[in-house]
Amino acid sequence: MSRPLKDGVDYFPFDVALDEKFELIEAEFGLTGFAVVVKLYQRVYQRGYYCEWTNEVALLFGHRVGLGGNAVSEIVSAAVKRGIFDKDMFEKYHILTSRGIQKRYFEAVSRRKCVNVKKTYLLVDVTQSLPSANISWINDCNNPENVSDNQQSKGNESKVNKSKEKDNNKPGAASAPPDRRLFISLVLNDESEYPVYEDQIKKWVSLYPAVNVEQELRKMAGWCEANPNRRKTKHGILNFINSWLSREQDRGGTQRNENATNRCAGNPAEKAPAGEPLGTVI
Repeated sequence: MSRPLKDGVDYFPFDVALDEKFELIEAEFGLTGFAVVVKLYQRVYQRGYYCEWTNEVALLFGHRVGLGGNAVSEIVSAAVKRGIFDKDMFEKYHILTSRGIQKRYFEAVSRRKCVNVKKTYLLVDVTQSLPSANISWINDCNNPENVSDNQQSKGNESKVNKSKEKDNNKPGAASAPPDRRLFISLVLNDESEYPVYEDQIKKWVSLYPAVNVEQELRKMAGWCEANPNRRKTKHGILNFINSWLSREQDRGGTQRNENATNRCAGNPAEKAPAGEPLGTVI
């Protein structure tokens, strides 16, 4: 089995003399603001040339750096406003990236044999930055499509199309419309992120009616952050999600556990049924 492509880089260049954008962040938030932006740069480059940014990600990030999610979000908003991160990409796709980040990233990976690229998020001409590398274009369904200077054979094209059809038939992996809304992202074993969209959640709600799907997805995100050695692959993440939700459904579901907890909270003398687990344990 071949090793998965590494998207991130182990280090990135950082200018000694920074421009006014960083000075304004430091003037407004102190050294804390400067440190948060540097930590955000680390998060981006660990994953490639962008990283997902949602309320849930902000909460987890704030917890790791010792700040609240609101404090981190305030610094991020200021960084977007001042152009440290691209405003259009942030508002449209909920990601953190910039032309400078992408330019430095593609220069750093220019000697790799193959590079994963999501065309929707590009702000630079990647074909000039990667003249000798094969570019693996990632579409909205997270399916790679290899592209090189040599024309692909019809057999390879057929395999790619069959792979797309197979992935599109999986529960929760329907093709994404341009206005698809992101709910949360799960960190994978290669440090990339699997985005979970609201239309996927609707399908899981119908499949697992007793489960509070949104709450369980937050638990999964926390589990992936806390267990880096047990994170899932791009091919295994959907099976992980469905197995987790199915297990919770068989146990009676999150909704039932929440009701039992609420009853006990209202009446201390009343206890939850013996053997009924509260929450999910993996």
